[in-house]
Amino acid sequence: MAHLRSVSGLLVAALALCACAENPQQLNTTYLDRYAEPNPTPASFVECHGFNCSVRTRVSLSAKEWRRVAAIFTPRANDAKAERQRIARAVMLMQKLVGEKAGTAAHQWTHQNMLVLPNLGDRTQLDCIDTSVNTWTYLTLMERAHLFHFHRVAKLAYGGYPNDLDPRNTAVLEEIGGSNFAIDPSLVDYNVPPLVMPLATWLAPWPPNVSEIEPPAPKRG
Repeated sequence: MAHLRSVSGLLVAALALCACAENPQQLNTTYLDRYAEPNPTPASFVECHGFNCSVRTRVSLSAKEWRRVAAIFTPRANDAKAERQRIARAVMLMQKLVGEKAGTAAHQWTHQNMLVLPNLGDRTQLDCIDTSVNTWTYLTLMERAHLFHFHRVAKLAYGGYPNDLDPRNTAVLEEIGGSNFAIDPSLVDYNVPPLVMPLATWLAPWPPNVSEIEPPAPKRG
């Protein structure tokens, strides 16, 4: 039996390595297919929380709230990096607006040192599945409102085995004519801009090279 388990483990590892070779950026729609609303609008979309999207709360933003999000992109950014900074600020604002309605506008005590600790049944807490699906929803709303000029919304990405032992998920931005970037709120606390870094950095063994994480936009005023 031990020999069979060892052969089975080698087979799983080989299949995983093969899959990584075919899809080196590990882009997928697994959690989007399972949890995301495919056609969200500011007036009606779903927020995941509680870990593994165990709680799904329907949320609506008012026209005034949505204008606050859109205003972050005015005037238009001069380049892709500046646009990513604005996107990070817009995601942070969306988390705040949505969190006040869904009950997740709270200190994320499970988020420590770029890892997510066990939840213990706290519905206010978000794991990487919650944040990746939610961030994809926010980005999709922004993209469909034509707020992006240098990016497109990509699939989610999965990091971890067999490269390292810290499994994780993230939303992804595709720079038009350029690289993919991870935008990952699961690495920071509530009301903090999500970390943005090249997807290749995010996929590398954890923790990431902090010198490759893009700095947040400077505070206005």
